[in-house]
Amino acid sequence: MFTEEEIDCIINAGKIVRNLLSRIKSFIKENISLLELSEKIENEIRNYNGEPAFPCNIGIDEVAAHYTPSINDNKRLAYGCLLKIDIGAHINGFIADAAITISFGSEYEEMIEVAKEALDKALSSISIGEKISNIGEIIEKTIKSYGYKPISNLTGHKISRYMIHAGVSIPNVISNTYGRIEPWSLYAIEPFVTLSKAKGEVINGPLGNILQIIKIKGPKDPKLKDFFDFLFKKYKTLPFARRWIENQEYLDILKKDKLIYEYPVLIEASGFPVAQAEHTILTTDKEVIVIT
Repeated sequence: MFTEEEIDCIINAGKIVRNLLSRIKSFIKENISLLELSEKIENEIRNYNGEPAFPCNIGIDEVAAHYTPSINDNKRLAYGCLLKIDIGAHINGFIADAAITISFGSEYEEMIEVAKEALDKALSSISIGEKISNIGEIIEKTIKSYGYKPISNLTGHKISRYMIHAGVSIPNVISNTYGRIEPWSLYAIEPFVTLSKAKGEVINGPLGNILQIIKIKGPKDPKLKDFFDFLFKKYKTLPFARRWIENQEYLDILKKDKLIYEYPVLIEASGFPVAQAEHTILTTDKEVIVIT
């Protein structure tokens, strides 16, 4: 169960994300650098008294997840692409996570609408005690009814304090997943959609500039330990961007020592474009609330 203060943090984090999603199209312009776009979104979260729960994820075309620009990134937004923006805000570690797909002159408007409809139908079906497998079935059937394909190895997820992925996955396909939607919990529901001729799964690409502490016990070296303690105090177990960190040398040492993990970009295996839609829900003992 959440306290009233914790619920306030959750609801306010959701408001930050919802407000930002409603305005995000106004940030999009041809030839804008992806770095500028990401930093604008992250700073907007801070301007509303939240903190990014993870670096702004920008996925263009076949890039499905886990890419954020580096500090020297020269990539720019080109007209004709399918643009996914996945954002998260947290207040005192209580997280809201949502994503939007924008057709920036692409031919995939229908695929975006299919992702939205799959999400809407999934959300409207969720109740306390609902079988998690039922959610995946609804998402897959909705997507396939329009002649598209879900990404089978990307899922929604339970969220806990300072943890984006809290151990429970919400499938986007028919599966034998056990478990039910529990009261007093947070879940991100996020269908990913691609073309019917695509493989319908993601593979690892190059590193995506997103890192996370994966071991709580820090290094023995005093200077490294001070640096590790600084990271843990600031980010806990939340993902952070490589470009947010000044000391890249120490960061790479911690990564080499497997105290920190750097996520690879996730790319549709056959190179076809992907659309995404996502909201976060809060469950109480009586109701399901879409907070984003």
